[in-house]
Amino acid sequence: MHAGGGGLTYTWPLYIVEFKAGRKDFFFHTPDAHAGILPVKRGDLVIVEADRGKDLGKIIHDNVLNVQQLQMFQAQFAESLPDSHNPSKEVHPKRIYRAAVPAEVTMLVSKSQDEAKAVAVCQTKIRQKKLPMEVVDAEYQWDRRKLTFYFVADRRIDFRELVRELFKLYKTRIWM
Repeated sequence: MHAGGGGLTYTWPLYIVEFKAGRKDFFFHTPDAHAGILPVKRGDLVIVEADRGKDLGKIIHDNVLNVQQLQMFQAQFAESLPDSHNPSKEVHPKRIYRAAVPAEVTMLVSKSQDEAKAVAVCQTKIRQKKLPMEVVDAEYQWDRRKLTFYFVADRRIDFRELVRELFKLYKTRIWM
């Protein structure tokens, strides 16, 4: 079902998909039996449209039916949604491509191990540069086109040189 919401047209229902570290986002899904795209439901691991690529997450809500429910979830999950999805802004849901296959789910283990190594490497580089910050987690986008480091710091940090070094090492986009 299509319905407007402040100038945008949404494909209802919307889905809320959760990723590592509790990050969440809104998605739509258009099943097509002829194309082999089957319906998805809460609890499913799914391959979704992501920043210039694909990611894997878990559906935690599969029945956001209207703008009022959407705004309720925006308020409820404000801390873990992208800044662009705060309640005063329009949401731009991305596509759920399909349910993840078992081999993709199995790859989560090696992805998690690589993320743990990335945290250790980044923390070593931070100590070498004497930057007043601490890396608390790292997250690869599913397709490895982006590596995000989560950190804490008491003040604003100029970490451009650190990002350049990490880019040379990992050969992928680095976000902090």
